Amino acid sequence: MPVTTITYKEKKIVFIHFEGCNKKEDMLNVVKETTDYLLAFPDKDIRVLFDFSLAFGSKEYMKLAQEGRERVYKVKNLKSACFGLNAAKKVLLHVYNAITNTRGLAPFSSREEALEYLISPN
Repeated sequence: MPVTTITYKEKKIVFIHFEGCNKKEDMLNVVKETTDYLLAFPDKDIRVLFDFSLAFGSKEYMKLAQEGRERVYKVKNLKSACFGLNAAKKVLLHVYNAITNTRGLAPFSSREEALEYLISPN
């Protein structure tokens, strides 16, 4: 399952990965599943970690991700981080963060750094 909840230092974190995504439709399904999961999540304040190591982008993915994020932000407070970005993915993330009216995704070099950020008080 690409969307699940993990516990890190006694904090719940929604974890999204793209393992097994071989085509654009797979990526779009992860976005839809993520949106539904976050909207159904019982807590209003949610920490979210994305592993983009095996992900790839498309215009459709970026559009759907933005739409889903806007829906979630209307009812939830998110603190989001990601790791597994190569140069091209960093450019896509920069564009995504620039066009969304939200806090955006904080990029990190490692999973551990991203997790530490998510549990930090800021």
